[in-house]
Amino acid sequence: MSTDATAPRPRLYTKVDTHNYPGEPITLIAALSGIHRARNSPEAVDTVHVYPCTDRAGTALQVVYVHFVPNHWSGSADVIDVYEIPTDALTDL
Repeated sequence: MSTDATAPRPRLYTKVDTHNYPGEPITLIAALSGIHRARNSPEAVDTVHVYPCTDRAGTALQVVYVHFVPNHWSGSADVIDVYEIPTDALTDL
């Protein structure tokens, strides 16, 4: 993996009902684990989509949209996770 301290890191954005949480940097392993867990949890997750795209600076990204089954999380009817993973982070493995 790239050792450049300025290299973009994966980020996780979460929306709970109508509240959007600011994106937080996470490790590549945490992002891949969360996506893997979501794909293997049909009782908890109803949608996982992967979109290849670029950010405004032209950095290639994999954006992963995870929508949880309504009311899966107690006290929340609608929960969405969005992972932004720089493609370079995946190819540097």
